[in-house]
Amino acid sequence: MVPHANPTTLLNWVAALPLDVAFVLLVLPVMIIAALGTVLIRGLLGTQISPGSPVGATKAGAAAEIYAVVLGFIIVLGFTQFHDAKKDVLYETKLLERLANGSETDQRLDLSAQIETYARTVADKEWIMMAVGDKSAEAEAQMQALEDRVRSAAGSEDSLAGYRLLNLMDEIVELRTSRLSASPDPVVATIVFQVLLVGAGLAVVTGWFIRGPSVALHMFLSAVVAGSVVSLMILSAQVLYPFAGTVAISPEPFWALTDVSAR
Repeated sequence: MVPHANPTTLLNWVAALPLDVAFVLLVLPVMIIAALGTVLIRGLLGTQISPGSPVGATKAGAAAEIYAVVLGFIIVLGFTQFHDAKKDVLYETKLLERLANGSETDQRLDLSAQIETYARTVADKEWIMMAVGDKSAEAEAQMQALEDRVRSAAGSEDSLAGYRLLNLMDEIVELRTSRLSASPDPVVATIVFQVLLVGAGLAVVTGWFIRGPSVALHMFLSAVVAGSVVSLMILSAQVLYPFAGTVAISPEPFWALTDVSAR
């Protein structure tokens, strides 16, 4: 069984949940609360929430604004960050492979085994820690040793070859840093969770004031509105942590580097 790091924040906990578990623990209870609350509000307010009332129109507008904010949050921030993190992983491994293959022609700088060890540590240990926004001290030390060795070797090369070697190493270090910073830090994650929690509450309340022609239809509409918004919020949490949960980025590109010395 693959070990998992403990979530550091509530947003991280939501992000790490499988989608079916998240539906049972989060979406379904919210839908039930929204549906049952509809009956209570209809009984208390009566005709004040008729389809043509100002209250109904105001709350319908608020519902549209909630959807716009949540969708914008997911599209602009979440999916963009997820895509960038995946691209960084693929690019980092491609440059590591290029560094390993290029160094094999020079016995003084055979980095294949060292890169293989680093890739295995990232895939086995650091990937688990990245799910909670952390990094592996062991992988960090291996990267530092690799960088030191490359910089030392670059000094003995001619100016052009040394420059290319240093530039390649700098790109790898930059991509590693970008990969490790893909998840939000605990302070930002806490603020985002609070915003999403308020949005979930608004989604529940909004449905109560959009009255349908019957109690059953009103309950259904309230449940659907609340469930849809909360589902989108869960998805936003999942993509904000690109290395956790059902939609997590796979460490397969790093696993592919573990046999580099055998090529």
